[in-house]
Amino acid sequence: MIQAVLFDLGDTLWHFPQMPPIEVIRGETVHRISDLLRSWGVEPDGDLFFLGRDIRVAVEKETDAAYWGDLVSPDYPALAQRVAAEKGLVISGARAQELWNTWNLGGVFLGRRLYPGVLETLEWLRDRGYRVGSVTNRGLGGELFREELRHHGVDDFFEVLSISCEVGYLKPHPRIFTHALESLGLPAEHVVMVGDSLRADVAGAKALGMTTIWKRDSRTRDSNIERDMTEPEDSGEAVAAPDFVVDDLRELMSLPLFRD
Repeated sequence: MIQAVLFDLGDTLWHFPQMPPIEVIRGETVHRISDLLRSWGVEPDGDLFFLGRDIRVAVEKETDAAYWGDLVSPDYPALAQRVAAEKGLVISGARAQELWNTWNLGGVFLGRRLYPGVLETLEWLRDRGYRVGSVTNRGLGGELFREELRHHGVDDFFEVLSISCEVGYLKPHPRIFTHALESLGLPAEHVVMVGDSLRADVAGAKALGMTTIWKRDSRTRDSNIERDMTEPEDSGEAVAAPDFVVDDLRELMSLPLFRD
């Protein structure tokens, strides 16, 4: 008997349909980091002008290596601290956290939007007594992330938030899923995982015995499902097939899995 539903976030509950131009993103990053450095009495000139850019490069490199490697989540504030040190700026752990928070522009600035039907579907599940949570790969957690959930009106739905940077492991590592299951106090067979990634969401959850729903996004909606089950994200890595496939979250309301 299904008692809870866990959701991925990016490309499952929300997306970025119209991000600002890259020049705007870069300019905002430089502006915010420059203001932060000046508040520390440091002039953002020379190599420090490119601090935001080099943090981005390091984040992409280390996240990709972790995702296809040991799945241990990078320590992102420590990463920002290291990049700053390479430019001659030695900062404390507290300031490294402040730098990391500042570098993250946030989904609101980047134009993030909920997919149609998200609130309707979450309300439908809650009204029928299903417990709801999220298992997500993210580099920023804490109060800043929870403020973003409140901005989108979804914070009250989530009983459990298992965030990779807080748990210490990226999906599809089993630990991030068991963190959610332990928080719910439920065995895997009573929980559904909904996500857009066949590797991170479907294979990761199914390995523990959870029911899985693959929410295809616009990039995979017209693709061949059998090909995607054997070649997710161009990796060539075979993964388990999802139990159900939807293109719109509102389709959850008609699945036999959730019939009264």
